[in-house]
Amino acid sequence: MTVLPQPGGQYPVGETVLHLVDASRQDPFYADRQRELMVSVFYPATDVGKYQRAHYISKSLIPDLEKRLGAGLPGLLTNSYTDAPTLAGTAFPVLLYSPGAGDTRVYGTGMAEDLASRGYVVVTVDPTYEAIVEFPGGRLATPAPAPDGFDTKIRKKYIAARLSDIGFVLDSLTRLTHGENPDADHRTPPAGLDRALDLEHVGMVGHSSGGYTAVESMHDDRRIDASVDLDGQIGVDEDFGRAATEGVDRPVLVMTSQQIEEVGDANPSLNAFWQNGTGWKRQLTMKDSAHYDYTDYPSLVPTIARPAAKRYIGPIAADRATRLARKYVAAMFDKFLRNRTDTPIDQQPTDPEIVVVR
Repeated sequence: MTVLPQPGGQYPVGETVLHLVDASRQDPFYADRQRELMVSVFYPATDVGKYQRAHYISKSLIPDLEKRLGAGLPGLLTNSYTDAPTLAGTAFPVLLYSPGAGDTRVYGTGMAEDLASRGYVVVTVDPTYEAIVEFPGGRLATPAPAPDGFDTKIRKKYIAARLSDIGFVLDSLTRLTHGENPDADHRTPPAGLDRALDLEHVGMVGHSSGGYTAVESMHDDRRIDASVDLDGQIGVDEDFGRAATEGVDRPVLVMTSQQIEEVGDANPSLNAFWQNGTGWKRQLTMKDSAHYDYTDYPSLVPTIARPAAKRYIGPIAADRATRLARKYVAAMFDKFLRNRTDTPIDQQPTDPEIVVVR
């Protein structure tokens, strides 16, 4: 069963998983361990009919997702094909994806598939010891203990870990393009993946804390050329990120929900970013949306359970929210990584749900 909307691009999509271990870095949550990550790679593929559709989430992680959704989930398949060969003949811009606070990378699967179908290689990154992460062999890494709860201190620690993770992931992808296999378990990557990565054109997109991570990573790492922040403040509470206080000189798209606009807690950091940033920047909001309308949540929640999920998703129709989020994220990267001048963000929005904030 597939519940995610079909990707909107022209290419079939392959998916593979990499287990990455940073031998040079001590894990910030457990001093006796090296930092390790799980990432999924989505890419334009070929010969997909010979390969199996990828599962949306493993059996071990389904209970946590069902608890969050407030509804049972049958076995879900994605629109991607496991380890299918990469489409040969060109290298594709690379995009990184970071999920919300405490969330698994899985919630960005639909967005990643759509971007891959449009000619990008998309790497979704799990925040180890912040979310529940499954490693090879079924080993689960659960969130690290937080004695003081989900306070500013632990949230800042999560972000610091993510920022180091992103640099390491880019280093690992560079190794792959040089003919090395960065997978810690020596799994063979899909055929042609090493030649499909255009690391001269890199973008990043994230949701909530992942949106903060996307913009802050661009501040810290010159390899990232453009970023999209989906409904995230650029900081933790009153402690703004350096992207907000010092600005960035490369393009940033911020898309906010009506829910976060009404609450207003993202405004102080976004105001600081607008004051200090020197690169192209735009903020759009989506009417009738809530915080998780920028993830796979709207597609996963059954109709009968939507009223109970109203703190996460708004009254906007699930397929409409998904289509709009995908449209403007793709437009951002088409404009700034492919130098296209005819994208939806090159003109005033014609979609009635999309409002230009600034």
